[in-house]
Amino acid sequence: MSIKVLTNDRQTAVFIYMVFNGDSDDQDICTLADDLASTTDNVFPLKQKARFANKTLGTIWSVIFKSYGGWQFDDSNQTNLPSATTALVSGQQQYTNPTDAVTVRGVEVKTTGGTWQAISPITEEEIRDLGLAEAEFFKVAGQPIRYRAMDGLIKLYPGPNYSQAASLRMTFDRDMTNFASTDTTKEPGFMSNFHDLVAVGMAMEFARAKKTDILAGLIADFNGGIKAGSPETCR
Repeated sequence: MSIKVLTNDRQTAVFIYMVFNGDSDDQDICTLADDLASTTDNVFPLKQKARFANKTLGTIWSVIFKSYGGWQFDDSNQTNLPSATTALVSGQQQYTNPTDAVTVRGVEVKTTGGTWQAISPITEEEIRDLGLAEAEFFKVAGQPIRYRAMDGLIKLYPGPNYSQAASLRMTFDRDMTNFASTDTTKEPGFMSNFHDLVAVGMAMEFARAKKTDILAGLIADFNGGIKAGSPETCR
């Protein structure tokens, strides 16, 4: 467990963060999961704990994503911003998304004059509603003004008629950073109030796998925690 204190002119907030494993006072996620499931590392090994913890992080991420309220969530364990830049290639319309991108939030291109311009998304259905085949939509290379998000890539309309380094920029949402079984001081990358929910989810998945009679209670606790915290978890 770690304690972080934030102070401004009017108030002080104390946040208690739960580390994954190995807290000197047993105030960690793995120990709480063992308490909830009445297990030990011998019965509930660390590799299985990490796997169930990561499954729980995925569930929490989906709740955070659906609770979007104008602020973009990003795992606090990340060390850089969720954006990436690549080169524009003359005549090339399709560009692969960054490997950690889950959803595309926005796309910008730099003109030959060095000005960044945001371009708007469009779907294949919207193109057809214009009475055009997708292949005919802005098929002559020029300054890109629209993009279409596809499976793992984006397509620019039109494709650029110039090549230029670091001139296509994407902002995106990315997944939680996963735990490894060897992690100790790593913390979940969201609001500390809900760190214990990871342990509840781990115990729930263990009870589900072992078909124990505590499963129903853990499901109720987990769903209650999700319901109570869904809008706030992502702040």
